[in-house]
Amino acid sequence: MTRPKAPGLFARLSGEGPSVLLLHGQPGSIESWDKVAALLEADHRVVVPDRPGYGQSGGEAESMAGNARLLATFLEEGDLAPATVVAHSWAGGPAVLLAAERPDLVSGLVLVGAACTSDSIDDIDRWLVRPVLGKMLTVAGLVVFGEVLPVVRRFVPRLPERFRDTLLVALPDESLLGGWRRSLGRRGTLARHVAVFMKEQRALLDELDLVSGRLGGITVPTIVVTGRSDLVVRPAAARTLAASIPGATLEEVEGAGHFVARDNPAVLARAVRSLPATGA
Repeated sequence: MTRPKAPGLFARLSGEGPSVLLLHGQPGSIESWDKVAALLEADHRVVVPDRPGYGQSGGEAESMAGNARLLATFLEEGDLAPATVVAHSWAGGPAVLLAAERPDLVSGLVLVGAACTSDSIDDIDRWLVRPVLGKMLTVAGLVVFGEVLPVVRRFVPRLPERFRDTLLVALPDESLLGGWRRSLGRRGTLARHVAVFMKEQRALLDELDLVSGRLGGITVPTIVVTGRSDLVVRPAAARTLAASIPGATLEEVEGAGHFVARDNPAVLARAVRSLPATGA
């Protein structure tokens, strides 16, 4: 079932049971979570929103703190709390702020390839916020990620094994952009997507200290998950993140890259089920 919930957010809901909220990254889509949702909906109420600026939520992108506030309203007004929050990549920041500021709404955290500490960003992240260079890189990146690499990935199984496995986990597929990919050619659409991406990129750099400063105050059970072949947020950053959250555990997934939800969805379903289903 798909329906709007809190003002400004649109979500896909399925299943019955304790709530689990799946948050896509930057860029990302509801479709990024299809495999995980299918594994959890037998015993969970699975809630997958388009974050602000994306998909059917549309509108403008929000800061990390803004995302956290919207998600708090989303959970309260939708009678979905407490929820286990599973956040990928950029969405790790809003998830951390939500758990730190409203632990009554969050029963547990699963942070997947999450960008929450200073060692989770690099020079490319800084180049992406430069006025001219950043826009050029973002346009090229969205087109390559959305149109070129998914096509290339279809031919990877034909390559020798020593190249095949590495490329399969490194390259994105169509679920990265979801509905975005199918609309990139429409007039004005690419420009809107670029604006959303760049605003979130600026938020990443501006709010990273805010997010990392709240890690020590997280009181909900937390699991940090990283793909051992993650080239976007390196496993070393996941180790820093797990060490910064009291009581957090770390799971490093062999044969997975940045897109663990695609490469090994069973790991994430198992992580969700290992956490308490109700809040404190």
